[in-house]
Amino acid sequence: MSQTIFNRSKHNAIKYLPTNGDENIWKMSISGVGFQSIDKKDSYPLKGHPIGYTFNPDRGRIIDEFALVYIIEGEGIFFSTSCPEKKIAKGDAFFLFPRQWHTYKPYSNTGWDEYWTTFKGDYFETLLNNIVNKTNPIFHIGINEQIVNNFTEMIECARGQKAGFQSVLAGIIMHTIGLIYSINKNQDYASVHMQKIQEACVLMRENIYDKFTPEDVARSINMSYSSFRKLFKEYTGIAPHQYMLQLKLSKIKDLLSSTELSIQDIAIKLNFESADYFSYFFKSKTGINPLSYRKNIEKQRTKNTKKAKIHNQLKSLNRANF
Repeated sequence: MSQTIFNRSKHNAIKYLPTNGDENIWKMSISGVGFQSIDKKDSYPLKGHPIGYTFNPDRGRIIDEFALVYIIEGEGIFFSTSCPEKKIAKGDAFFLFPRQWHTYKPYSNTGWDEYWTTFKGDYFETLLNNIVNKTNPIFHIGINEQIVNNFTEMIECARGQKAGFQSVLAGIIMHTIGLIYSINKNQDYASVHMQKIQEACVLMRENIYDKFTPEDVARSINMSYSSFRKLFKEYTGIAPHQYMLQLKLSKIKDLLSSTELSIQDIAIKLNFESADYFSYFFKSKTGINPLSYRKNIEKQRTKNTKKAKIHNQLKSLNRANF
């Protein structure tokens, strides 16, 4: 069994969402999204789920929506009215159907890390009833960085709840379902080397706030560093260290544009040795210092808000003329 260096429990996120007028237009709505890291012998599920979503795995449950669960670490079981008991392993995704009894849980001696989302709508009803077999709704897709990234984006979108967030979430879920279907059809996960690289990329992304080195990644997937570095560069075109720097740069831009954290706080959060080195790193990659980047984002945001306000005023005037 491979060693894992996931810092379990620190990324837990349980987010249930309000609905709005978007679902009437798109005919889709997303009620929840999150991540749970269940350690050995932890109770399951974690606290924080509302009535109707939390459940006792020994008794199971019925919900009125679809759900998608993706396991990126650990093992467990799943079964439902239509599906006999199945083992769930790392890299498995499975769907839950509305109004169908089901239960699932991690093994007590392994625990598991899961991403999940719950959703409903006519589009999903038609699509999933055609592409998912209720007698075996499990897809052995392996670890896929894009799918993990999609779930991460959904969690961040759910936290922000900006205008139109329901339609954004619906789009990401459709993309995720498409990826799962495509990977399953093409059996892309079967390449051992590709699966190792995908797992490494996910580890880097999940541990972006930790003092986590390429050597740590290699150890976690049971490879020597020299072999890992060669394989990683062969599949991605860049060295593991450069890939990790790209992830950090992307996260810095996100924190500068979506939070009010100070430069010092962001530097500490991402384990830079000093705020000065953090600023030097950012400017060397972007040609602009972090504070100027944040000011430019704020200016663009203000400009877009003014444009939207003028557009809405013109629409109101046009309606009044008619």
